[in-house]
Amino acid sequence: MKKILIADDHGIVRLGASVIIKETLKKAEIFQAENFDEVVEKLKLEEFDLLLLDINMPGGNNIRVVEEILQIQPAIKILIFSSYDESLYALRYIEAGAVGYLNKTTAMAELSHAILAIQERGKYMSSNVQDLYVQKLTQSKSELTKLNPLVRLSNREVDVAKQLIKGLGIIEVSGLLELSPSTVSTYKSRIFEKLNVSNIPELIELFRIHSNN
Repeated sequence: MKKILIADDHGIVRLGASVIIKETLKKAEIFQAENFDEVVEKLKLEEFDLLLLDINMPGGNNIRVVEEILQIQPAIKILIFSSYDESLYALRYIEAGAVGYLNKTTAMAELSHAILAIQERGKYMSSNVQDLYVQKLTQSKSELTKLNPLVRLSNREVDVAKQLIKGLGIIEVSGLLELSPSTVSTYKSRIFEKLNVSNIPELIELFRIHSNN
C-alpha cells in the first residue's frame, strides 16, 4: 500500500496513526483529513490504497459514508478506526463494505497488525469480530436479541439512536444526518418501540448496558 488517508477530527490521533503507519510501511505516503467533506475532496483528487476512517467525525457519523466512499473509489480499502463498541458497530460497517474495524481503545500496535493483514489478505478481523461472526452464523435472531436487544435496530436506526443518546434533539439530529425532522421522529418512535423504552434516559441506560460507547 503506497497511499494512505487518515481521516479523524483529532490531530493527536492522526499523528499517532501516522507514526505507526510509517513504522509499518516505510514507503507509504500519508495524507490527512479532519472531516468527511475533506475526505471526499481528497478522494476525488487522489487514488488511495487505504482509508483509515473515524466514524465519529463531522459529516461522517453514519454507516452510509462507506457506500459514498466506495462510489468514488471502488477499489479503496476502508479500515474503520473508532471508539465505538465493536459488538454493535463492527459487523454493520464490514457488511457495508469496510475491510475491517479497529477499536481505538486497542493498543496502537494492533493498528500495525491490521494494516499488514489488509495488505496480505485484503481484510482484518480482530478476535472479537471473529467471535461476533461465529455468533451471527450459529445463533438465531431471537437468541442474538436476547444477548443484545440493540441488534434489533436497523443501521439507520443505530445512526439516529447514537445521536439521541448524546443528548441531541430532533432538529439537531435532522441537520447532522441530513434527514427531515419528521423522518427522525419516525426513527425515534421505531427505536423506542423495538427496544421497549419510553424515554431518552431509558435509551441511554440500555446503550450503557449493551454497548461500550
